[in-house]
Amino acid sequence: PMSPDCPNPALPATLPADDPSPAQEAGAVPARRASEAQQRHDRLMREIEQLRERLQQWQQCESRYHERVARELQPELKRWCERLRELALRMEGALFLDPPPGKPIGRAARLKAGQWMLSLAAAVLAERPDDAEMLALRARHQDDLPAEDAEDEQDAEEAAAPAEDADDGLEPWEREAARRRAQAEASRQAAKQGRKAQAERERRERHGGRTASAGAASLREVYRRLASRLHPDREPDEAERARKTALMQQANQAYAAGDLLALLELQRLHLPEPVAAPVVAATSAAGGDEEARLRDLIAVLAAQRERLQAEIDEMVRRFAVMRPDLPARADTITPQLIETLLGTEIRELRARTTALERDLGYCRDPASLGAWLR
Repeated sequence: PMSPDCPNPALPATLPADDPSPAQEAGAVPARRASEAQQRHDRLMREIEQLRERLQQWQQCESRYHERVARELQPELKRWCERLRELALRMEGALFLDPPPGKPIGRAARLKAGQWMLSLAAAVLAERPDDAEMLALRARHQDDLPAEDAEDEQDAEEAAAPAEDADDGLEPWEREAARRRAQAEASRQAAKQGRKAQAERERRERHGGRTASAGAASLREVYRRLASRLHPDREPDEAERARKTALMQQANQAYAAGDLLALLELQRLHLPEPVAAPVVAATSAAGGDEEARLRDLIAVLAAQRERLQAEIDEMVRRFAVMRPDLPARADTITPQLIETLLGTEIRELRARTTALERDLGYCRDPASLGAWLR
C-alpha cells in the first residue's frame, strides 16, 4: 500500500475549486454589464446606419417626385384642363348657342350631352376653383338639369371620396373630379392630423432632450477631440490645411445637428486611433468612468435613432397628404411605390387627354358635330 505522505500520481497536484471566489464574482458582474452595454451600443449603431440609408432613399425619392411632378405631371394636367374647357365650351355652343346643321338633336341626346358638359366643367373646377368661364357655364345651365340630376350633381361636389366601382354609371370626368375633391379633403384632414403629430413630436423631443442630455458630454467630448486633431490653423502644409478645413466643416455640421454617428465615422476614417474606447475596461481604475461614458453614448445614439425615425415618419406623412391613393398602413409605403403610382397617374392622364383630343376633333368639324352629339 501507498504511504499516506506519497501523492497519488493519478490525481492532479491541485484540485479545482467548485465555486468561484468572491473576487472572481466581483469582477464578473461589471464585465458582464460592460459586455451587455457594448452589445446594445453596437446594435444601435447598426440600426442608425440602416435608418440613415432609408432616410437617404426617402430624400432622393422626394426630390425625384417633385422634379417629375413639375416636369411631367403639371404640364400634362394643364393640357388636360385646357382640353376639358375647350370641349365644354364647344358643347355649350352646339347645344344652346349655334346648333350644328342637319338633323336636330333630340331631347334625350341634348340632356345627356348637357350632363356631360357640366361634368367637364366640374372636373376643371376641381383643379381650378376660380375658373370664371367654367363657373359661369355651370351657373347658366345648372337649372337645365332635372331636379334629381341637379341633386346628384350637388352631392358629387360635396363628396369626399371618389367612386371605386368602375361600373357606377359616372363619366370618367366625374370620377376624376371626385378624385380631385377627395384629394383636397384628404389634404385638409392630413393638415389636422399634422397639427396633432407636431404636438406629439414636440412632446417626444422634450422627452428625448432629457434622455439625450445625459449623453451631451459624450457628444462634446468626441467633437472637441476631433477639433483638436483636425483644426486647419495648426497645419503648416497647404494641401493638408485644405483637407482639414473640409473635414472640420463636416464635424461642425454634425455637431450642430447632434449627429454623434457622423462624428464617430469621421474619427474612424481620419484619425489613426479611436476617439473613445468602445470596450469598457471594468477592471481598471477608470473603469467606472468608461462605463458611464458608454451609457451616455448609448443615450445619445438612442435619441438619434428616434430623430431619424421621426424624420422618416414625417416624410411618409407628407406623401400621404399628396397622394390619398396610398395604402392606409404606413409600413407598406415605400419610395418605389410612390414612384410607381406617380408614373401610373401620368400615363392615365395622358390617355385621358388623348381621348379628349379625339372628341375635340369631332367638335371642330361642323359636318361631324351633330352626329357626334346625337
